[in-house]
Amino acid sequence: MRLRRLDLTRYGHFTDKSINLPAAEVDFHIVYGPNEAGKSTALSAIEDLLFGIPARSPYNFLHDNSAMRIGALLESGSSNLDVIRRKGNKDTLLGSDGSPIAGGEGVLGPVLAGTDQPFFTRMFNLNHTRLHEGGKSILEAKDDIGQMLFSAGAGIGSLRDRLNVLAKEAEELWTPRRAGHRKFYQANDKLKAAEKLLRDHTLSEKHWRELKRDLKATETEHDEVAEALRKAYAERSRFSRIRRVYRDVRRRQELNLEIAELDGTASLPEDARDILEAADRKVAAASTKLETLTGQLEQATQELTTLTFDEALLSRAKDVLQLVERRIEVRSERADLPKREAELNAAEQALRALASELGWKDGAIEDLIERIPPRTRISVIRALLSERGKLVSNHTNSALVLEDAKRDSAEKQKQLKDIGNSLDVSSLAATIKAVREQGDIAARIRGVAKDAADAQGHVERLLASLHPSVSGEEEATTMRTPARALIQNHRDLVQDWEQRLRKSQQDIESLERHLVEAREFYENAARGEHAATADELAEVRSRRDAIWQLIKRKHIQNVPILDQELAAFSADITDLACLFEPAIGNADALADSRFDNAAAVGRLAGLADGIAKQESRLALNKEDQKLLAAEGENLAANWHSLWEGSPFDPSDPNVMLEWLGRRDEILDAVNAREASATALESQRAEESEARKQIFTALTGLGIDQTSLKKDTLNVILEKATDHQRRHDTQDQEKNRLQNDLKDTETKVAARQRELNRAEEAWSAWQVKWTTELKGLGLTIDLDPAAVEAQIDVIDQMRQHAKDINTLRHDRIDKINRDITDFNDVVAELTGAVATDLKEAPAEEAVLKLNARLSEAERLRDLQLDRQQTILTLKKNIGALDEERREASVSVQRLKDDVSVETDEALKSAIERSDQLRRLQASLADVSEKLATDGDGLSFDILEQDCAEIDIDQTAALEGSLADKADELQQRLADTAERRSQAREAFQAVGGEDHAAKAAADKQEALAEMKEVAERYVQVRTSALLLQWSIDRYRQEKQAPLLQRAGELFATLSGGSFVGLRVVYDDQDNAQLTGVRPSGEKISASGMSTGSADQLYLALRVASVEDYQTRADTLPFVTDDLFINFDDDRAAAGFQVLTELAQKTQVLFFTHHQHLVNVARGALGASVHVINLQTDGVMTTPSRPLAEQT
Repeated sequence: MRLRRLDLTRYGHFTDKSINLPAAEVDFHIVYGPNEAGKSTALSAIEDLLFGIPARSPYNFLHDNSAMRIGALLESGSSNLDVIRRKGNKDTLLGSDGSPIAGGEGVLGPVLAGTDQPFFTRMFNLNHTRLHEGGKSILEAKDDIGQMLFSAGAGIGSLRDRLNVLAKEAEELWTPRRAGHRKFYQANDKLKAAEKLLRDHTLSEKHWRELKRDLKATETEHDEVAEALRKAYAERSRFSRIRRVYRDVRRRQELNLEIAELDGTASLPEDARDILEAADRKVAAASTKLETLTGQLEQATQELTTLTFDEALLSRAKDVLQLVERRIEVRSERADLPKREAELNAAEQALRALASELGWKDGAIEDLIERIPPRTRISVIRALLSERGKLVSNHTNSALVLEDAKRDSAEKQKQLKDIGNSLDVSSLAATIKAVREQGDIAARIRGVAKDAADAQGHVERLLASLHPSVSGEEEATTMRTPARALIQNHRDLVQDWEQRLRKSQQDIESLERHLVEAREFYENAARGEHAATADELAEVRSRRDAIWQLIKRKHIQNVPILDQELAAFSADITDLACLFEPAIGNADALADSRFDNAAAVGRLAGLADGIAKQESRLALNKEDQKLLAAEGENLAANWHSLWEGSPFDPSDPNVMLEWLGRRDEILDAVNAREASATALESQRAEESEARKQIFTALTGLGIDQTSLKKDTLNVILEKATDHQRRHDTQDQEKNRLQNDLKDTETKVAARQRELNRAEEAWSAWQVKWTTELKGLGLTIDLDPAAVEAQIDVIDQMRQHAKDINTLRHDRIDKINRDITDFNDVVAELTGAVATDLKEAPAEEAVLKLNARLSEAERLRDLQLDRQQTILTLKKNIGALDEERREASVSVQRLKDDVSVETDEALKSAIERSDQLRRLQASLADVSEKLATDGDGLSFDILEQDCAEIDIDQTAALEGSLADKADELQQRLADTAERRSQAREAFQAVGGEDHAAKAAADKQEALAEMKEVAERYVQVRTSALLLQWSIDRYRQEKQAPLLQRAGELFATLSGGSFVGLRVVYDDQDNAQLTGVRPSGEKISASGMSTGSADQLYLALRVASVEDYQTRADTLPFVTDDLFINFDDDRAAAGFQVLTELAQKTQVLFFTHHQHLVNVARGALGASVHVINLQTDGVMTTPSRPLAEQT
């Protein structure tokens, strides 16, 4: 599968952005985008398209979740799939029409070849971070080739860390050596503590009942003393309360009597006295202010009647102000009029002077202006003047060019006559061409001769390099050797046998180690569970049965027992019955223990079964190892039989494969030597034939070839070529001159026509020039320069005429009109509002009208001010009247409340109302104090308590109750002590749930031990399976992966390394090394960080290529891989990616422009680069209208 097009329709900050990725032989594409251009967004869009947009996508900041869309055209084989991905929970895969695709996600299944997102990310997505981590994991793998291959091939990093984590967790769970921090032993300690606690809290029923009865008796006694103490405290509290409230109760009764005497008194507001006094003050103050304001009102009214002004003048105030402004303008214009008249006179004098230059007689200014010709006619004269120079130049040039053409034609005729006739050298040219097409025959002869000598030397060197060696060339070429396929097959069998042998030895060592651990675990578990095994039970039962058989024989069957049979049980045994009874007890006890601990026994049985299986597997592996040893001997015998009849003993299959390759090179070198000898004879014959053909062609031209016979073929060919070149040059020169002569004669005729046209144009110009001068009234015999000067004078006259017109009409006449209009407007205004100024000058009248207007406005403002003052005074007088009325109303309302008429009666009623209010407040204070001191009891109960007791005796009674309470308090402390002791005794023997808790703790500890054992098995198994997977992956992939990865690593390292090799250390562990050009081997852990990164990249690319051979291709997506590489290593990296791109599509995303430049420099200008800022097509959405909305 490949991406043909990626549509970022509405995703991130992209809208309708389309990235085209056309197919090519090298399917390599660089997607470049500076920071903030959307490179990371486009990269993320690929996985979101294939596997769905996540629920919390960070790319919904511009488009809503429901509007997000990613589209693509996917190519898979010969079929294409156009899909759109939307954000949602279901039906998120759409077709090109925007509707859900039938089959949903299943449509992508064949395209993705069953790949899920995690696998795609690990296998086909590589960025610089994962590249660096992969290189780091290679350095941390400590030359473990299995971890390196598995990590690179599966895209999983930090395998050593994962194995270490599993080993650490297994160690924290259990090891044969006991440690307090290990969970199994922690649970075992808890089990022992629970068992001890359970034994300590187990007792008899009778003892428990006695302790329970003592506890209940002490608790009853304690409760009775506590109740008596409570009653004593309550009685003493009652007497104390009566002494506190007695005085307040009496005061409350007195206040109730005084309030009853004032029954019927009207209740007035608390501020009634203040209201009455304030009303009196307001009435007095308002009366005083009213007298003052009334006087001010009368005075303002009198002043208003004396204020009058000219209302007619005020109505024309706007006109007066406009005339004041115009007066200033008119006065300025009147002062400017003499200047304008002087300018007009000067312009007229200048116009007359210019007219005299043209010879126009004196006349009126209007007549002179009338004689000035229009601009159009002057433009014609100017155009003719401009055209004159061009016509004169054309006529002169045409005459000169015609003379040159005639002179050139005569020269060509003379040269053609001097050349004469030429020979036909076509036969010689054909011969030379034929010989040259055969190439450099002499060089080929030298080359073939050198090849023959080199081939002979190569044969000799190869023979010398053969190890094992042979006697000579004949023996090397004629001896019988096994086929390469047989040797390769034997090598593969030997390597497979060696791997299986090493694997068998590793399995045996692993099984023996695990068997030791399992036995230790079994022994520790058996001690911790306290459970008897089946073997122990069988042993004690066997002893019991043996003793019974002896007793039966002696006492029932009366058969004598031999001394050696008794010695098997005890050396000094005298009574078999005494020995049998303990044997029965031991067997029964062991059987009961086994029954009581059935669960533990089951677990131990499972562990024992596992040990037995491991022992069985160990025995089988050892048998397999013996078979492998026999297989190795057979392989060695078969190897020697393959080389039977050879003059040497065969070495290692790899060495013999290399030997066979050298022998094939010898055979090829011998064949090459024979072929070179044959080719040398053929080339020499070809040279002789070429010399003969050239001599024959030279003879036909009459050229003597005697001096050429001693020359080489190349020299002869060059001399013959010189002859041909001289004759060819002569023919070419003759043909050129003939063609040039034709061209020259054609040019002479063309130049003559051009001269005729120039003369005709000059004659037409002269006629038009004379006509135009006559029309302007100018002398026709004048020089064109003088005519041009007269035209300039006419232009100056036209400008002066324009100035005269402007001064007369736009300036002087306007000033006169403004003065006349100003005078007329002033006369009209004075006639309307000031007839006494009608005869005065206009400017003086305007000034006086302005003064009168200012006075009228002043009087009008005074009148408005007095009117406003009168209104304010009337408003204030009304407010004071209202204030006085409101004060009287508030007093009358109080009188109405108490039904009195006079102010004195009102004051007496207010005094009684205030007295009643004070008594009620005192009553409330006393009641509140009683509520506080009376312990919340009602007033009636408090009065009753105070009435029933003699206050003088309360102190004595209260002291008696205090003594009684102290005595009860001491008794309560004694009973509490006895109750505490009884409770502790009861709890100490399990009076509570300690036994049950201990039993629960025991079961919890057993469950924890079971959980730890199960987790240990799971963790240990996971570690073993992971190590097994790594080893298996190494066995299956090591040879092809390392071969290809070595080639890629050599390219990436720029030749610093030439390949990869597998070596074995002293413990026979395979290690990966890099090979320098000198042959030096560098372990992976000894490489630099950069080299480790390159090694990881080589392994990853080789793994992807290997995967593509077994499954459908998928795009390989990279992100800024080479930002830590220098330019040379980055160029090499691009070369490796282009090799991968010949097999699958490769997308290289980057932020860095210099990486794009490096790629172009390494791969050429044909590399396909997409710039996210400038490239891409803004597509028109072909979606349903509802979806576009």
